[in-house]
Amino acid sequence: MVPNPAKKTAQADLRKARLALSQAEAAIGIALEESKRTSLVKFKTQNAELTAITEKARSEVDRLGQEVHDIPTRVPLNSIRPEAVLMDEERKLVTHAIRMSTYKAESALARMIAPICPMDEARALLREAFNCAGDLQIVDGALTIRIDPLSAPRRTSVLVSLCEQLTSSKTCYPKTNLVMRFSVKDRPGIS
Repeated sequence: MVPNPAKKTAQADLRKARLALSQAEAAIGIALEESKRTSLVKFKTQNAELTAITEKARSEVDRLGQEVHDIPTRVPLNSIRPEAVLMDEERKLVTHAIRMSTYKAESALARMIAPICPMDEARALLREAFNCAGDLQIVDGALTIRIDPLSAPRRTSVLVSLCEQLTSSKTCYPKTNLVMRFSVKDRPGIS
């Protein structure tokens, strides 16, 4: 069972109808305020059009409210997207394991730069670094990873510090003898 998109559309229509009703009621209020000295009967005859618009808007709100109430909140997935398939349990577990591993790796990197960068900012900086372009080269038996500078010089200096820490760990690329060396490319005007 998944959320019903028809209900969301009907709720949006109901919000628009309620807005139209409140605007019509506001117009009647303004007209009533302007004609304080006239009798209510005279006011109704003079502003029959405003009253009709308000009644029409009110009946539309009532109709749409009933329509929203009648639409089921959740429906079977295959009624909305027949081609969609729910993931089987094994695939779901593997997906969750990958997500958890990724989160743990990001957390470990964030802790490495925590002394120079607050944790929430560290995570944002890492997301930016993960999306940066870079170069991979094998030089002198090492895998050299050169990352483009980040959007701000301060962020780039934090990334340089992280690259130095990662390089000093002398980690080998999996299933090879290549030691990984991390660095940030020079940007003109940044030291």
